[in-house]
Amino acid sequence: MSSVPNVRSNYQYVLCINEEKISVRATEEWGALAALSTLAQLTVGFGNHLPDCTITDEPKHPWRGLLVDVTRHFISLPTLFQCCDLMHHFKMNVLHLHLSDDQGFRFGSEVYPELVSVDNYSLDELQQLIAYAADLGIRVVPELDVPGHTSSWLVKHPEWGFGDVREDELTEFGSHRGCLDPSNPKTMEAVVTLFEEIAKTFPDEYIHVGGDEVDPFYWENSSRVQSWAVARELSNSRDIQAQFTIAVCERLSELNKKAIVWDEALHECLPTSVTVQAWRGLRARNISLATGYPTIISAPYYLDLHYPAALHYLYSPEMSSTDWQDADATVRNDPLLAHVEDGVRWHQDFGEFPILRKKEPGQILGGEACMWSELVTDELLLTRVWTRTPAIAERFWSELGREEADSMYDRLSVSLHRLPDLGLPDVMNIHQVHPCTALKPLFEMLEPVKWYGRVLSMERVRARAEGRDESAYVRPYNQQTPLNRVVDRIPAESLSAVLLARRIKKGEDLSPWIIGWKNQQVVFDDCVKQYPELAELRPASEALAKLADVALGQATYEPSLTGPFGEHLLPIATAFANDL
Repeated sequence: MSSVPNVRSNYQYVLCINEEKISVRATEEWGALAALSTLAQLTVGFGNHLPDCTITDEPKHPWRGLLVDVTRHFISLPTLFQCCDLMHHFKMNVLHLHLSDDQGFRFGSEVYPELVSVDNYSLDELQQLIAYAADLGIRVVPELDVPGHTSSWLVKHPEWGFGDVREDELTEFGSHRGCLDPSNPKTMEAVVTLFEEIAKTFPDEYIHVGGDEVDPFYWENSSRVQSWAVARELSNSRDIQAQFTIAVCERLSELNKKAIVWDEALHECLPTSVTVQAWRGLRARNISLATGYPTIISAPYYLDLHYPAALHYLYSPEMSSTDWQDADATVRNDPLLAHVEDGVRWHQDFGEFPILRKKEPGQILGGEACMWSELVTDELLLTRVWTRTPAIAERFWSELGREEADSMYDRLSVSLHRLPDLGLPDVMNIHQVHPCTALKPLFEMLEPVKWYGRVLSMERVRARAEGRDESAYVRPYNQQTPLNRVVDRIPAESLSAVLLARRIKKGEDLSPWIIGWKNQQVVFDDCVKQYPELAELRPASEALAKLADVALGQATYEPSLTGPFGEHLLPIATAFANDL
């Protein structure tokens, strides 16, 4: 049996617990590892007094993944080890490493060492990660994103492509215009060589070759590329990208590897041996499946949108189109997303897709949650990912209905609070938000603004949703922006607010909370004198104090109490709207 799992690995197990013993039956070691994860989860719920039971279990999907973008901000090896520990605990089995992008090249290539960013993973470190993950039943799938998102390549080798790329520009977020030149044999030789090195380093049979957000500007305006395209009867930029992608995929196939592409790479000539990762909504999934491609679903699971777990939980990879559309409507109409409603609406239906001939339907391999790291550093990753991802992991493993959302939060709360008892990281992190503990009643009610309200700015969000030119609005963040404010350290979803909203709905006593909400405003000025950086929270502090008055019947509820207050929201305010 292989020491490294693969997509066909069997995670089925039978776990038996009685007064005499605990026993596990599994066909493969991966099932035994899954059983140990279940046993640890049971100790969270029952402590030392485990129930007599027999659990027969297996995953719904073979691909239960987490993408970690290590390019925008580098994520250290110890943090990735911790990520693997948590993936195992919640039965996820694919760690997708996004190793290259415009902002960095983290694969420690020994063939092209000049490409490698200062912060990187050596080949030896990657072998350590692969072995560590495999011991937990986790596969590591690498990605080099080509032919777009390659500014970090072109700053070292401008002859490989197009774009006036300067090193100081690599720190800027967003998709850069630069791209590789498929008409240049030297470029293709370098690309193939790098993927050969990737294939040698990573034992998994799957390698992701990217293919998203390729700007065709330079191809369309290059006489060399256009002549090359005409000679090969390529009609447009989509054909040019397909020619590039197919060449890479064919070489990987010769190396007994299977390629994965983002859904922009869909093309009538793309062989159905390639797997498609669908990130642009329902149409991407449906077109990929209808045209015969094995498909990984990521569209509903973008963690960098700062959505609450319940909204991710609405979706399962295999759900019907009607159910998906209903889930989309629920997301659009969620009051917590009202400040970005136009952006959300645009996001659910953006992108152009080719008209492809239907084939034998493809298979849904599973799903993958994605953590893009513009607003995530090494110390922030676990909190950003793992306060919500357990709900998504449950979707990938279990056959539960969407109506299970309330009980999902019960399970989530217990699981997250008990992680330290199991020797796992404390991802809640509320006590580390800021040293000013007097404002904890405020901190634990706050959430970041949703969708791309932070990384784009609210002005840019509106421009994108309205189809206007975004370039007039400067992005507020780049790689050099410190991520050390309260908005960076709070979880994307306030679990305290979620659980309190249920108490409000039941009409339970709010007195302890109201006292805290009042007191935080009383001490706010003194806190700001000691910590001037907290001044930006004044509008949120005042709104929370007013919510206390609303709860006491001394003030009228106003929708504006939800926010946004700069980059913060007060989600608990929506509970009072529902209570009216």
